[in-house]
Amino acid sequence: MKNINKKGFTLVELLSVIVILSVIVLIATNAVVPMADSAKKQVLAMEANSLVKAAQTLYIQDGSSNSKCYTYEEIINSGLIEKNDDAYTGSISIEVDESGNYVYKIWLSSGQYMISGITPDVTSDDVVASADNASTTCSAN
Repeated sequence: MKNINKKGFTLVELLSVIVILSVIVLIATNAVVPMADSAKKQVLAMEANSLVKAAQTLYIQDGSSNSKCYTYEEIINSGLIEKNDDAYTGSISIEVDESGNYVYKIWLSSGQYMISGITPDVTSDDVVASADNASTTCSAN
């Protein structure tokens, strides 16, 4: 009798490979999602710090010695920095204290995360999860 060599995988072997791959995908997803959230917070913090520098430049260009508040749109329209995200809203307040020092506070929202009334240097630890809009802060102050 002739020995027939059948090559291929059985149904059980194929199903076991699919189950193993599914478990690997689930584990990888649970590891990647927190890293993506952390990256979004870091990007918002870096954007906030660049906005403060742009607001400082605007304040000097305006030649003002009084307190001033700039909205995110005013800073973008000045051409000092480029708009990174359409969802960003916010403002920066520049105040002069009794000693003549400048005090900066920033409010910035991405629609998913928010920085609320923080002084520079903003870090990702200052960013909180919030869907609030930060665009009306200047008019409220």
